[in-house]
Amino acid sequence: MIHWIRSIRILLVSIVTMASIAGCRPDSATCQGPVVSHPDGRCSAYYHQSDFGSGGAVTQTSVSCYISPGNPGGGVAAFQNTKYGMGLRWIDGHTLEIAVPDGVRLEEKRIRDTYNGYVLRYVYRSLQPNEPAYHGCGI
Repeated sequence: MIHWIRSIRILLVSIVTMASIAGCRPDSATCQGPVVSHPDGRCSAYYHQSDFGSGGAVTQTSVSCYISPGNPGGGVAAFQNTKYGMGLRWIDGHTLEIAVPDGVRLEEKRIRDTYNGYVLRYVYRSLQPNEPAYHGCGI
């Protein structure tokens, strides 16, 4: 798990560095979709979008859990554009459904995480054009 956290930190630093080198505006566009709360209040999930203004863009789902202070959560799924959002829904206390539009290639696609012994599973389905998250959060 520590390796995963280190990998995410390296990825985020790399993205910020590449955006800076590429001449990204300091006011690059970002937005966040609605927060979806876990049935027992243990975790929450949301997606956010960032357009770095120089060809780089990302849409990513993140989970935050209030179970393990040393491991509060992180990225779950990501793709490299802001044309679409991601639909999120807790199916039960251990399963988060992530809906992604057909044809979108996920750069990151986790299937499970464990927070202080509490297991979360991630299942994926097709996000339909008539769903609110389909068009993203406003970039």
